[in-house]
Amino acid sequence: MKNSFVILIGVVLVALLLSHMFLYQIRYDQVAVRTMFDKADDGSVQKTPGLKWRWPWPVNKVTLYSKRLQVLEDKIEELQTADGKSVIVRTYLTWRIANPLDFYVTLKDPAEASRRLSSRLREIRGLISRYRFDELVNIDRNKLKLSDIEADAAGMLDKALAEAGYGIKVESVGIHKIILPESTTGKVFDTMIAARERLAENALQEGQAQASAIRSEATSARERILAFAERKAQAIRSQGDREAAVQYESFAKNEEFAIFLRKIDALRKMLDHNTTFVLSADSLGILDWFNKDPAAAQPPRRGAQR
Repeated sequence: MKNSFVILIGVVLVALLLSHMFLYQIRYDQVAVRTMFDKADDGSVQKTPGLKWRWPWPVNKVTLYSKRLQVLEDKIEELQTADGKSVIVRTYLTWRIANPLDFYVTLKDPAEASRRLSSRLREIRGLISRYRFDELVNIDRNKLKLSDIEADAAGMLDKALAEAGYGIKVESVGIHKIILPESTTGKVFDTMIAARERLAENALQEGQAQASAIRSEATSARERILAFAERKAQAIRSQGDREAAVQYESFAKNEEFAIFLRKIDALRKMLDHNTTFVLSADSLGILDWFNKDPAAAQPPRRGAQR
């Protein structure tokens, strides 16, 4: 019984060893290059996932490559811009294996590909030195040239890799980080302060101009309103003078009666709200009738003689 178990284990181990020697697996995100005596051709590239047959080494050798996008970040380096400012830049690129056969023939190892791409990426940094500082760092997105730098860098890198025949496709090249040195930071702050002061001065001048325009418009409106009111008042006064002239002609026919009527109107206005108004009887002439001689008031009899 024990010998049967040992034999079973031995059979399993032999089967695993034989499967490892004669079979290999390609995952969905991989591509394989199977060489014959270390020579590869177009038929050596295997892209279909699953278990594949092979002869043991040295007849067949299988190299698996990932089809996924790979990211390469370069080290941080200080650069000079076109206007003499210093910036610390870190660049990156993303790449994938586009032609596994060319990649195997020229590079074979992804680590070697990363080393070659790093050297190419450092050459791209010369593009950044062609631009001014405000084209790299600016609050106005329309003035930034980062997308132009990245597009030019990707074009240059694609051309260089196509000439080298590495079988690599660069998907994107970009600037991962821009850091300002301490010396540049102070200059940037001074520039930002000056820019803000200019904006504040422009805003103040614009406000003063608007205030002056508002005051001028208000003064003009006031003058127009006063002129209109003066014309209206003059028209009212002229109308009143004409009406008064008519009244004066009527009053001139009997001045005493007109004066009496004006006094009555004045009293009516003064005594309109339950007001007690005390006047001297002498001032109204009411007692004049009592002071007169009755005999003098009666007309003489016809034919009578004193």
